[in-house]
Amino acid sequence: MADQLQEMLKKIYDEGVNKAKVEAAKILETAQQEADRLKAQAIKEAEKILNDAKQKAVEIDKNIHSDLKMASQQSMSALKNKIVNAIMTDTIDKKINQSMQDFTFLQKLILEVLGKWSPDSSVVLTLPEDKKKDLESFFATQVKSVFNGKLQVEYSPIMKNGLSISPENNTYKLSFTDEDFANFFKSYLRPKAAQILFGE
Repeated sequence: MADQLQEMLKKIYDEGVNKAKVEAAKILETAQQEADRLKAQAIKEAEKILNDAKQKAVEIDKNIHSDLKMASQQSMSALKNKIVNAIMTDTIDKKINQSMQDFTFLQKLILEVLGKWSPDSSVVLTLPEDKKKDLESFFATQVKSVFNGKLQVEYSPIMKNGLSISPENNTYKLSFTDEDFANFFKSYLRPKAAQILFGE
């Protein structure tokens, strides 16, 4: 009887152990499958993250190259403009300023401008205030002989060189200052200077 009980207990134990082993194997298999699934998913997500990062890196690199190219072109264009402006300032501005400072040139300019107006016109001539003393005798002698119309001469403290002229009613004004001449010549010479200097 004890042997039978012992045998029965052993049988129950063996069945329990076997059953536990089967259950454990199933649990292990399920866990392994889940681990494999999670690993595959993690690898897939990692590959996606890596691909996205590579794509963003390529895009950033492309944008950086594009920005650098644009900045380089803008810097080069600005440098070329500065060079052309420096040359223009050194040549045109200085020469025109010297001419406008020349009293004989200013007298000729006044006579030439007034000579193009009708002698019977009423005009307002504006000149730099610092030239007033030098020009008074010039107006008294030479201008009256060329221009018999009504001439009103004004002197401006703002004007540095040159002159401006307008009808008495001020409907329009023609300006012949050093800045006007410089801008006029620069508009024609700037493209030519850029072409000579940079082949553009």
